[in-house]
Amino acid sequence: MQPGWENNIDADMAALTTDRGMLALLRHWCQARAANDGTLPVRAQMDPCDLPRSILPFMFIYERQGDRLRCRLSGTRMRDLFGNDGTGLFLDQMIAPHSVPGRSALFHRTLDGGLPLLYRGFLVPVGKGWRGFNRLLLPVAVRAGEPATQVMGMVRVFDPPPGAAALAGADADGLLSARLLDDSECRAAIDRMGSGRVL
Repeated sequence: MQPGWENNIDADMAALTTDRGMLALLRHWCQARAANDGTLPVRAQMDPCDLPRSILPFMFIYERQGDRLRCRLSGTRMRDLFGNDGTGLFLDQMIAPHSVPGRSALFHRTLDGGLPLLYRGFLVPVGKGWRGFNRLLLPVAVRAGEPATQVMGMVRVFDPPPGAAALAGADADGLLSARLLDDSECRAAIDRMGSGRVL
């Protein structure tokens, strides 16, 4: 990533606060964490069936196995986008080899930091044009009191605006920004959600 991306808070927060589905998932994670007196949510507390049905196709769950990340669940929209079901595959089997270190580091960063991570950028699915994306990663423990070993999250992919330059401002892996979200940023984003309908 390019220097200064961590300070791109306005664009990052705008990406998060304009996506009611991501906010619903973040709120669910924060509520589970609060119920645990501030410790990590446990996987059983993050049952996708407790979330708005509209976001389920965009969700995923990865599990850390050593230095690798295995996809345990991939929503139907993820399969539609990438042309295959990632469930059971490792992240390093699904993305370009040159992108593996950077993308894996983002997942490990949220697991090690115990905080949500939002990252934005561009991707080019095989046989398709470039698309923008926003992705939210949430660390989850399998059992209470254990370190996080699973990442639950969701991705939104969108077509570029007409005439937009492909990969403008991104690094060689297509990343625009990546940031851990502290408690105050999570609260501010959720407070902006209000009581509207989840899209």
